[in-house]
Amino acid sequence: MKFLGDYHLHTFASDGRSSISDYAKLAKQRGLKQIAVTDHSFASFMFHMTDGKFAKQEKIIADLGDLGVKIFHGVEANMIGANIDVPASVVRRCDILTVGFHRFITPCRMNGQSRFLLVNGFGSSAKKEKLILSNTEAYISIMENYPVDVLAHLGHRAPVDIARVCECAAKHKVYIELNEKHIGALAHDIEEVISSGASFIVGTDAHEKNKMGRFEDVRGFIKKYGIPTERVFGIDGNEPVFKDKREWKYGSDV
Repeated sequence: MKFLGDYHLHTFASDGRSSISDYAKLAKQRGLKQIAVTDHSFASFMFHMTDGKFAKQEKIIADLGDLGVKIFHGVEANMIGANIDVPASVVRRCDILTVGFHRFITPCRMNGQSRFLLVNGFGSSAKKEKLILSNTEAYISIMENYPVDVLAHLGHRAPVDIARVCECAAKHKVYIELNEKHIGALAHDIEEVISSGASFIVGTDAHEKNKMGRFEDVRGFIKKYGIPTERVFGIDGNEPVFKDKREWKYGSDV
């Protein structure tokens, strides 16, 4: 099993400890052909993306030129109920749009969704029927209304009806992430994920360059649960395809 890319990396623009250049140069040394920069999004507490940071990253990537490593530029958006925290103007400039639940959100950006964030982020880990239903509907709504490419660390907090979410992901060509840091979150429901027909993508969720491309746990997970390798993108020459977002429109810019 040979890894082609790493599609979940954090830089100094949020809470990472390496630069885009650091990742790109090391990726080439390690034989990776593609990487994706997906810093934490606009509503994240303390360490988050801004319009200025996103524009600066665009320039950095352009200035790096051809290093023999394809750099996809995007964000790891926060779920705020059934919406995400990325301005439409930025969504349209993303190569990759990753969405996941995160609990540390700036209070002024909660947009009336404090219960959604607090219950999922700090409440009991026991599954509750109403909570699962509301979370599932939130995921589905986001996939139906935004050009989402990847669901990050699904199953890590925010419990859902995994079959419904993954069936929707398959329908809308959204990848389910095999996240090196949180791979265990999928273990309980992996049979349902596989049965849904959804495709997978690999990401380390690295916050510093030396962890990039280190997929020991993901490799073992794929083998242990018999995930069809032809449905795993970022390995064995399977290149992912991300949505063209330039013409996407949804409501007004936020």
